[in-house]
Amino acid sequence: MSANAPEDGTDDGGGDREHFGRFEVRFAQRQLRVDGQVATLGSRAFDVLEALVRRRERIVTKDELLELVWPGVVVEENNLQVQVSTLRKLLGAQVITTIPGRGYRFTPPAADAAAGSVPRGAAAAASPRAGSAPAGAVPTAAMPERLLVVDDNKVNRLLIARMLEMQGHAVALAQNGREAMDLLRAGRIALMILDLEMPELDGFSVLEQLVAEPELREVPVIVASSLEGVPEMARCIELGADDFLRKPVNPVLLKARVRTSLEKKRLRDQQRALIERLAAGAAGSSPGGAAEPSPPTADACRVTATVLSLHLPGLPEHAATLPPTAALELVDSWQTLMIDAIVAQHGVVSQAGPASLLAVFGTPLRAPPPLEAPLAAARAALEMVETLALFNAERQAAGAPSLRLHIGLATGDVVAGYSGLPRRAAYTALGPAVDDAASCARQAEAAGEAVVIDDATQRRLAGRVATQPLPARRSRAVPGAAGWHTVQAG
Repeated sequence: MSANAPEDGTDDGGGDREHFGRFEVRFAQRQLRVDGQVATLGSRAFDVLEALVRRRERIVTKDELLELVWPGVVVEENNLQVQVSTLRKLLGAQVITTIPGRGYRFTPPAADAAAGSVPRGAAAAASPRAGSAPAGAVPTAAMPERLLVVDDNKVNRLLIARMLEMQGHAVALAQNGREAMDLLRAGRIALMILDLEMPELDGFSVLEQLVAEPELREVPVIVASSLEGVPEMARCIELGADDFLRKPVNPVLLKARVRTSLEKKRLRDQQRALIERLAAGAAGSSPGGAAEPSPPTADACRVTATVLSLHLPGLPEHAATLPPTAALELVDSWQTLMIDAIVAQHGVVSQAGPASLLAVFGTPLRAPPPLEAPLAAARAALEMVETLALFNAERQAAGAPSLRLHIGLATGDVVAGYSGLPRRAAYTALGPAVDDAASCARQAEAAGEAVVIDDATQRRLAGRVATQPLPARRSRAVPGAAGWHTVQAG
């Protein structure tokens, strides 16, 4: 067999294919292969990939991609972002670069670099519902965990499933609570989207059963319901639901809350393992077992990281004018969207307030390569700006005022790790970079800019992200500050 022959002996349609690192694109077969295995990819996502790969020598504008992938059809830009996000999950965020204000560029990874950039089994990460895999797909040794959509309304069930599939998730379906419990007990369900009003076993009963079964308590649950009463929402939270979405489900919020819920579960699992390890050590040193274990500082480290400080001015005052439920829903919505952008770029949330967030990029907890931390933070910041614009468009359509956002990025030495009592541990970041990021955020607000970065971050982003110096007349002096720069959002 020749070096270019397919491993499975199938005809590749004349050899029209491209190799880059561990990946191979077969255009005639419309296949993406990872480590020789077929990655299940939606038709639109493959069209986006083909357009970028064939034009990798240049930047492809968003308008050009929309015309290539959806010819003659008017679609929202969010559809393109969903497909790009799906591809980044498979290929790695660095392979498809966002050029702010211009478009996207495909950057093929080197073979040696790609070998460690995508986890084994990533080829299955975007597989669809059970039974819908395309012919020729190669099963992986470890099948991906699935998301479960439970709704007695077939239309709602299929629409939500389609949204999740477009985001790259595998999806299982159930039309009532009894079917849902059978699937949950069978295992491999990572998260459940749950309706409340269903025959046989309603959503409240499902939540009650989850609480009663220890092995299922940790499955994240997002309730999706048309019920609007505060008592119903409160009861869901009391029974352990992680989040609440109103029907009709907004795809942007669904995407953000699913990813955030999965990330929270991952961090809970990680923290639980840390607590168990520390508790075991404390038990060995304190026979009486009466003392609380020491703070979990064992994983503390000093690293060069990039800190993101975010502030939404005027939000508390606006929220104070709303009914209590609407105020809390507003805070929850913007936090979900912003945390989603952080998680997507491998950042870690350190602090979260009603109108502020602090995140760190480049720590061992979820570290990209150290030199990539500023780029990851900048991408998260630009995604926040873009997502808030979409969120504001919805608010304006509903007659609500827009929110303003100001972000600061600073790079430097940071001490990071869990602090506090083990059962109340929080991931904490300390150091000058934390203060510098907060100063940058204040500069952004004073200058009316969305994103302001310090000189250390700008040096690491030069040539990769569009920046420009902040005019001195628009900056506010901060003792010890170096150069201020703005990031140009697309």
